[in-house]
Amino acid sequence: MMSFNTRIWIFFAMLFAVLTVNAQSMTLEQEADTTINVVGYFCKNDTMTFRNHQLKQKIINNDTTLTYDIAEEFMIVVTDSTSKGYRMEYIPLNYKCGMESDSLINGVAAELWEMTKDVHCIFTTDELGQVQHIENWREIRDLMKKAVPLAVDRFYKMKPGADSIISRPQYENMLLMEFSTENKIREAYDELDLLFCVHGKAFDIGQKEFDDVENGYPQHIIAKVGYTEQEEDGDIEGDYAVMTKSVTTIPAEDALELGINSASLLLKENMADSLHNKRSELIDSMKTVMKDQDVSVTQNEYYGFFYNGWPKLCYTEKIVNFGLAKNIELNLIEWTSRHWNIYETSNEEGSQEL
Repeated sequence: MMSFNTRIWIFFAMLFAVLTVNAQSMTLEQEADTTINVVGYFCKNDTMTFRNHQLKQKIINNDTTLTYDIAEEFMIVVTDSTSKGYRMEYIPLNYKCGMESDSLINGVAAELWEMTKDVHCIFTTDELGQVQHIENWREIRDLMKKAVPLAVDRFYKMKPGADSIISRPQYENMLLMEFSTENKIREAYDELDLLFCVHGKAFDIGQKEFDDVENGYPQHIIAKVGYTEQEEDGDIEGDYAVMTKSVTTIPAEDALELGINSASLLLKENMADSLHNKRSELIDSMKTVMKDQDVSVTQNEYYGFFYNGWPKLCYTEKIVNFGLAKNIELNLIEWTSRHWNIYETSNEEGSQEL
């Protein structure tokens, strides 16, 4: 059987082909439609199970290093449905680190998942499916106040060398800040953002290509929207997808400044001071290596939905190209099982399991 890592790379290769050539898996058969509205037509007790895979890689002179590899499974259940929206429950099911937990991030992430796996995130959406609130964010915050110190302490005991990079108290406080407010906790559940971020939006069917500006830098965008063909088991007539590819160009010096500033926030004080003192030297050195080549940031996104607005397959790929080096971040969420209730009518009622 093909490994999941192989599948995810094939998937992103397919995305590149789709956005640079005409997409064969996307049709415009329903000529009467000119737009697609992403709306969630959910029912109470609807249940979806998803697999989420996140990868991070560095490529330097064609030498690839995997720095992050996390796979998790989770379930989303609609616990209530009203005219104003939906109440849902996020249930963690499984978590796997695809590499040895040598890195600080991988190790602590695994520890935190194990300590908090019995906590279910209760969230609400509006009538279109846009996430509105995390109802039990205070419960999650309070649990993290207990779990973070334990997870960090356990990891630093296993990896004493980690303290030479960032001090234990500094890293602990940084993590606690990430769970300090409702907005921060919403960001921590980034799966919800990927699954529901385009709900409530309308898209013109077809393909568009245009230029824009992102944070002051030029950006080129390709977008394609349409209904998808029934190619695999589980596909349903009326399923649709939204795909985009954007390329942002950033001057080399600006990108290096941003990188050094970000690194300084994470390093111990003496290391940060040393980095700051050598800022000009480092920038000049890197500019020489990069030959003053601009940095390109490519963002590929795909949002696939069933006809009723339930997310089907969503993924993002971010490639930061420095010339001789690349940073790549991949995030793929795909459905693995579903059980949907159907709206009651005069002729039928009940639920369907597909």
